[in-house]
Amino acid sequence: MKPLPLLLLIAVAASAADFKKDIQPILEKNCYECHSEKTGKRKGGFVFDDLETFKLDIADTDVAQIRPGKPDDSHFLEVIVNEGHERHMPPKGQLSASEIRKITEWIQEGASFDKAGPGGSAPVAAAPAKKSLPPIMSWTNLEGKTIRAGFVRLEGDHVVLRMPANGQEVPYPLAKLNETSRKQAQDAGAP
Repeated sequence: MKPLPLLLLIAVAASAADFKKDIQPILEKNCYECHSEKTGKRKGGFVFDDLETFKLDIADTDVAQIRPGKPDDSHFLEVIVNEGHERHMPPKGQLSASEIRKITEWIQEGASFDKAGPGGSAPVAAAPAKKSLPPIMSWTNLEGKTIRAGFVRLEGDHVVLRMPANGQEVPYPLAKLNETSRKQAQDAGAP
């Protein structure tokens, strides 16, 4: 007989929303027309097919579109669910109740891009030991959108940022940062 905690972990892993299987197809069908690199449209600065950019919109900050574990505080979900919202999405129609439920569950479960756990980097079974977190800084992209995250390291032509809400490490192209943020990354990565 399996111990109860192991059964609970199996149940949690089995119920976790899967980004590639559950969420990405919804975004492709309903959002890519206006929010993708492929179409060249970045309405509102929001892009879903460039995961590096999309991940920067996921954090537990006031400027983040998606707040992991907090669907009620996620602007992304608000504009999808609230048909009366001035920026209701998608503009042509409504997502199905099943699609909204899947997105809500995905956000509630940490908005992970894989089934490994919140942020896609922690095992479901146990929280990782707390690492010393880097200081939180503001990072601005070429479109003027700013997030707050900690510098982890420079990796080739990317800066790796740690999202404060979930500890997720996200590589982001230096070329997509404004000049001030690029210099900040290079200074932080200097020996």
